[in-house]
Amino acid sequence: MPDEVDELILKMQHLEAQARAQREAQALEARGKSLKSRAQQVAWTAQAELSAAEAQQREGEEKLQRAHDPGLKPITAADLLEEGRRLADDARARLVKARAKLNFALDQMDEAERREYEALRAEARAEAHGQMADDPLFKGPPLPSPSNSPSTSNSPSTSNSASPSPSPSTSPSPSPSPSTSSSPSNKTLGRRRPKGS
Repeated sequence: MPDEVDELILKMQHLEAQARAQREAQALEARGKSLKSRAQQVAWTAQAELSAAEAQQREGEEKLQRAHDPGLKPITAADLLEEGRRLADDARARLVKARAKLNFALDQMDEAERREYEALRAEARAEAHGQMADDPLFKGPPLPSPSNSPSTSNSPSTSNSASPSPSPSTSPSPSPSPSTSSSPSNKTLGRRRPKGS
């Protein structure tokens, strides 16, 4: 009877976690889609501004080139020079702003993709909790326990193999064992010390 109660409690907990994960996935997906659409609109306008600013900069540079033509009258050359500088300076400022907008839009698209990925992870969590709630024989952690059993069987063997080697020298053995686990070069140094002393 207590096992059935525990199983029901676990099932309810998994169902609650599944509902939470599904709500989280839906919210993340909705936010990711709206963020992506806004970022795409910003990127489109920034790209249009960037193209216009580049065209204006080319126009300003052409006027500056024509201003240096020796066949022009001085007044016309001065007007062209002034207008070319003004256009080029204005275009540079517009280029900086357009590139900043475009970079911001690209960052927002990356953020939208990250949220979509988080939504997929939340959906996977919801599905896992649903499977755990549907499993009537669920009485503990999932199946990774068999893979853990060989590692636990290996760990006593390593501790047993490590225990006979420290027994001949009791005082130096505690200090070499942490150093040997950190790097293999310390193993050789740990073995040389007892031989040298």
